[in-house]
Amino acid sequence: MVIENLGSIRTGKKQMLRGGISDPRNKTLMKMFNMIGIGERAGSGIPDIYQVWENEGWSMPVVEESYNPDRTRLSLEFAKKQSIKTSESEKEPKRSQ
Repeated sequence: MVIENLGSIRTGKKQMLRGGISDPRNKTLMKMFNMIGIGERAGSGIPDIYQVWENEGWSMPVVEESYNPDRTRLSLEFAKKQSIKTSESEKEPKRSQ
């Protein structure tokens, strides 16, 4: 799933990933969401998405910015992370001597 927004990340990518600062582009739309009980204006949306993807074991989301015209893209995959294969000898418990 890809979510795109016109414009760059207004708080900066590091702050967006950290969360805690809300800076909506469309305050009227944000107010409408608040009136129907969705949207908190807590600046936690992106960190929450990353946490859900981590909890589900899905590949980490990817945030990309492009310019001229400015655009922000969030790509979300519903695919499990690649597991690291270990050799058979690593899977066996170590025996004490």
